Amino acid sequence: MMKGKIIYCLNFLWASFIAFSFPMCFGWIFLDITGHSKGYSYDLGAEKDVSIMLGCIELLIWLVLSLPSNIYVFLKTKKKGKLYLFILIALYMILAVIGIYLIGGWSAYSKAIFNI
Repeated sequence: MMKGKIIYCLNFLWASFIAFSFPMCFGWIFLDITGHSKGYSYDLGAEKDVSIMLGCIELLIWLVLSLPSNIYVFLKTKKKGKLYLFILIALYMILAVIGIYLIGGWSAYSKAIFNI
């Protein structure tokens, strides 16, 4: 019983870290896959293929690191009830928003990532 709680707690901590770092990881992977890894004002030229390939590898690594713990935490929490699941989803969204805020806010994030 105690072992299950420790496993859940460790997976929850890792999933929370993933939720917190999601905006930064998403931006990094997005810029690499779209070929803008050095910014929108810089033309990568021949390096664009390398940037796209690195972006795909980064996406696979991120999925391997994030999906198992998230699936485990969500399935275990779902057994406790819908309210706990809603609280978990809200917590993950709050952590992602805090991550965006620490990067510089939504306007800085959208300008850096989407060139808006």
